[in-house]
Amino acid sequence: MESKERALAVDSGRAIRWPSALLHVSIVCAIDGARFAAVAASEQECLAQVVSYVAEQAGQQLWPSSALRVRELLSAGDAAAAVTEYFHRTGERWDREWLVTTSISPDLCSTAWSGTIPLPKLAHG
Repeated sequence: MESKERALAVDSGRAIRWPSALLHVSIVCAIDGARFAAVAASEQECLAQVVSYVAEQAGQQLWPSSALRVRELLSAGDAAAAVTEYFHRTGERWDREWLVTTSISPDLCSTAWSGTIPLPKLAHG
């Protein structure tokens, strides 16, 4: 097995491989739930997905002057500042949004959890 990959699981007798590097995750949240999620192999790729969301949503979610500022920052190539400005300004016009980011290891021993949520059985009475 290559050093940059490791087997994670066995599916129908063959190993599933995943890069050993971290996965970068960004979730745009609002009071009514998640509005956007991005997962990428690099922080830059993940940011690029968030930038696309911000560019698409700024005109609808922000006041015109704030949306213009976000577009100016994007045009100047300052993606991080544009994302910061967008999330700083959301909530002034419509629903507040916030960005949650993390990096997780695609490792069987990772602290990240996925799967169905086991719900307790309710006693009927």
